[in-house]
Amino acid sequence: MSHQGQVKPGVDDMQNRAAEETPFKIIKDVKLGLKDADPAVRVSELLKLRFLKDPEVNQILMTSLSDPDARVKIKAVDILGAREANESVPPMSSMLFLRSTEPIVKLHLVAALGRIGDAQGVMPVMQYLGQDQDERARGTAVFALGEIGSDKAVSLLNTVAAEDQSPMVRRLAKEALQKVSGQMPTERAKTVASDSSKQNEPTDQKLAKLREMDKKMEDSER
Repeated sequence: MSHQGQVKPGVDDMQNRAAEETPFKIIKDVKLGLKDADPAVRVSELLKLRFLKDPEVNQILMTSLSDPDARVKIKAVDILGAREANESVPPMSSMLFLRSTEPIVKLHLVAALGRIGDAQGVMPVMQYLGQDQDERARGTAVFALGEIGSDKAVSLLNTVAAEDQSPMVRRLAKEALQKVSGQMPTERAKTVASDSSKQNEPTDQKLAKLREMDKKMEDSER
């Protein structure tokens, strides 16, 4: 019995030490995995960063924005958006206007800027909306502007609500205006209101909510 009493504290100490080292080990493994030639491997490595709170994580994700494969860039963008990484707004905004950025990546960039909700993203999203985009792209941009909630977007949203050729986009623009004015809560505000502990919510759930919104938007196009 005396022997058992001496061993247990040692086991507990090892478990605590292992828990503390886990983020470091994960980040180390991810950095190595991101050098793999297979894009699918690089995507899977980024997924390991979802739940980590280490400050180095966002930097790794931002570095992956320049990955040569669109799938990797999209995954990095989505996770940064779900993490509400304000420091990623400037590089993501710049990517929106690079000719080398694929249209599907731009769509995810706009959605991520909306999720983050930083006012720095307003002008880039407005410029994106002002370009000749398809219906889904315009709808995503309008939704993002509503989520950011800046008064700077009011004039453009009014124009879209009145003149856009798509009923779906006009409806989203009206909802965005209500969000900006405070008459309608943003998705981010509803999440916080529903559970004050959502600060620790797995990013999977946040991404799933936006994907559900995207599906509704697609269904409304049919």
